[in-house]
Amino acid sequence: MVNSTVLILVAAFVVVISGLFAGAETGMYQLSRLRLRLGIERKLLSFVILGKCLRDRSALLLSILIGNNLTHCVVTSIVTWLLLSEVKAAHTAELSATLIAAPILFVFGELIPKNVFFYRADSLMPFFAPVLLVFHKLFSWCGAVPLLKFMSGIFGRLTSSDAGSKTVTPAVQRPRIRAIFADIREEGVLSPVQTGIINRLVNISNTPIITVMTPINKVEAVDASSDNPALLKKLKECAFTRLPVTDQQAANIVGFINIYEALSSAEKFTDLYNFIKPIRKLPANTTVVDAINIMQRENQKIVLVTRTGRGGREKPIGIVTMKDLVEELLGELAEW
Repeated sequence: MVNSTVLILVAAFVVVISGLFAGAETGMYQLSRLRLRLGIERKLLSFVILGKCLRDRSALLLSILIGNNLTHCVVTSIVTWLLLSEVKAAHTAELSATLIAAPILFVFGELIPKNVFFYRADSLMPFFAPVLLVFHKLFSWCGAVPLLKFMSGIFGRLTSSDAGSKTVTPAVQRPRIRAIFADIREEGVLSPVQTGIINRLVNISNTPIITVMTPINKVEAVDASSDNPALLKKLKECAFTRLPVTDQQAANIVGFINIYEALSSAEKFTDLYNFIKPIRKLPANTTVVDAINIMQRENQKIVLVTRTGRGGREKPIGIVTMKDLVEELLGELAEW
């Protein structure tokens, strides 16, 4: 009776350890790297230990998987041993052990721990870091982790899918990122301005430039036939440095001029053709991030937003400046 009670207690303890391994597997992907780094910078022991564990994440993941599988084997073996003392038929004992151990391990060793760590990874992972480090060192010392890393490396090279020993694919989605930033804001780590920039940065990757452009009917433009007095008058009406240049029709934009460059010319002019610079065209569905990259690479300050109409002809629908794109990230800028 005493032996049976001890074995039951041992089995229960091993189920708890199994839950720790299963939860830690989820916690690795849900853990906030920013909070981890802040904890390490503050020299909090639990975060420092966790940082050591995560130096080689693929090795830690292997240790977790080894531990999880070993605990399942131990629990099943204990239950089988207990049943063999009651049931003489070995086959019946094995089948009964599977029917008893499988749901217990699934619920208490997998389902519940994974859900708990999914929502509490930032607090639970540092708390259990010493336990993870002990098992990680143990499995590494006995050679199990190096052997599995070697085998997985060979398999990865054979299948051309080796991503390196220190690479773990993050399973972080945009809502998760927003939740992390919300937590950081509540803790006062970032200022309201920084938080606003980060929130806009999260959404900017899929934002097309058509949503930030100035529509063509609201664009301040100058006609190509303008002379010096007409350009001075235009300068008094608007404060833009670069102006699109139209030729006869408002929708026929042939380029742009730097208004100060034209006005500073030593010679008087009767038209703007000598000052017109070609204007870069970008499709309306170009993202803000892609537009910034293109304009930086080509040193463009203003681009013409176009849409392909019937017959494949490009139709100008608006203007976007670098200021418009930067404001989408930083917010409204009073001066530029």
